[in-house]
Amino acid sequence: MENFFRIHTGKCLLVLSLMVCVACQNKESKEDHPLEQVCLGDNAKLVKVTRSQVVKKLNFQGKVAYNPNAVVNYVSLVGGVINNSYITLGDKVEKNQVLAEIKSVELNAIETEIQQTHSFLNVAQRQLVSTQSFYDDGIASEKELISAQSEVANLKSELTRLQTNLELYSASTEKGVFQIKAPVSGFIVNNNISTGMQISAEGEPLFTISNLDDVWVNFNIYTTDIDNVKENMEVDIKTSAYPDKVFKGKIAKISQVIDPVENVLKARVVLKNNDLLLKPGLNVETIVKINKEEKAFKLPDDAVVFHNDTYYSVIAKNDCDMLIKRLNILSKDEKMVYVDEGLEQGDQVLVENALLMFDKISSENN
Repeated sequence: MENFFRIHTGKCLLVLSLMVCVACQNKESKEDHPLEQVCLGDNAKLVKVTRSQVVKKLNFQGKVAYNPNAVVNYVSLVGGVINNSYITLGDKVEKNQVLAEIKSVELNAIETEIQQTHSFLNVAQRQLVSTQSFYDDGIASEKELISAQSEVANLKSELTRLQTNLELYSASTEKGVFQIKAPVSGFIVNNNISTGMQISAEGEPLFTISNLDDVWVNFNIYTTDIDNVKENMEVDIKTSAYPDKVFKGKIAKISQVIDPVENVLKARVVLKNNDLLLKPGLNVETIVKINKEEKAFKLPDDAVVFHNDTYYSVIAKNDCDMLIKRLNILSKDEKMVYVDEGLEQGDQVLVENALLMFDKISSENN
């Protein structure tokens, strides 16, 4: 029994000695290899925060439309059947380009009427010369002369009207078929014709041509924002079609009547359409910036880290002395963030690689 206790005690002392040695080795290991200190690199970018006027950003969904005040709506002066159509929506056309062919007995009648009017005008002009000669000799009265002059003037006016009506039509190689030509150069922004279609005289426009040099951006102002948005305010127009482009403009018109269906005010921005990038029907985002009276700390959005539903920034007291501050975001601009709590005047905030440094400091603290 005595030997048993002696052996057992010896084993305990051996285990205890091993534990002490391991602890010593761990201590020595930590002393020999201390935690790496987190420091800023040579290319670190810092910004000193100061209070600035808060800019509030309002976003509205809009759509590009052609300028209805700079279009040509083509209305046929005669009835008939569209024999051929050579245009589709969005086509670019040149002045006098053939857009369609129409089979119309009315156009045949106009041509016949023009020929008859020419004949009547020749007779009236000869009659006027004769009457003028008789008037000079005292044979014809002034009333007869005025009547002859009026007849010539009326026939000339009628001939001009008929020729003007026929100017937009040209005879095709097929008998009884006439060509409809583009009155101006531009783009087909509305097309209501197709082959075989029956049309009537002076009905709905067959097509609409716009040069698209200017376009409208129409958007809705919600009732909660009526007091914040005014005419002549500058706006930024963005679209997913050109993610790196911002189109600048001003609010040209705001309706004074709330739309009864959508419960919004209709607003419009007129833009120069350089390079024809803005296509009618394109969905865009209209951004209105409002300068508020209050002030807050202004930061680039690159200096803000979003983690676990909370915003943070990395503050550098010096190259190797940094801390993390929790932020309360007041509002956001295009690329700026406005903070009303969490920062102090003059704080040096890390801008580039803020997320990477945030992770390093968080790991060190843990």
